[in-house]
Amino acid sequence: MNPFLPIVAFAALLGGCQVVAPQPEPRGSSAMATFDPKSPEGRGLKLARNRCADCHSVDYGESSPVPDAPSFAAIANSRGLTAPILAGWLEDHRNYPEEMYFEIPAEHIADLAAYMITLRRPEADPKP
Repeated sequence: MNPFLPIVAFAALLGGCQVVAPQPEPRGSSAMATFDPKSPEGRGLKLARNRCADCHSVDYGESSPVPDAPSFAAIANSRGLTAPILAGWLEDHRNYPEEMYFEIPAEHIADLAAYMITLRRPEADPKP
């Protein structure tokens, strides 16, 4: 028997196998979404995780660390909310509760709103 026959047979067997690259999940679909860090959504997610996650759940499907702080998904699924409406609210720091002792820098507002809107889900029960 040819000593290379088992190797050739194994190679032929592997030749029939296909390696399938993992497909990215739809935007914002996982509990820990990832985005291109240079995109508005990626910059917004970075800001959210660095500045907002101490109180709010910033990823889909999680509970907020502070029970009275709404999750970003709950905010995003508010009835009639759009990125421009959310950006306008985020821009007006007088809207924030007293517990939020910081302002979001103006250059990051559109990014944060863009990220938060990715948390909208058609199956979510819109909040009034």
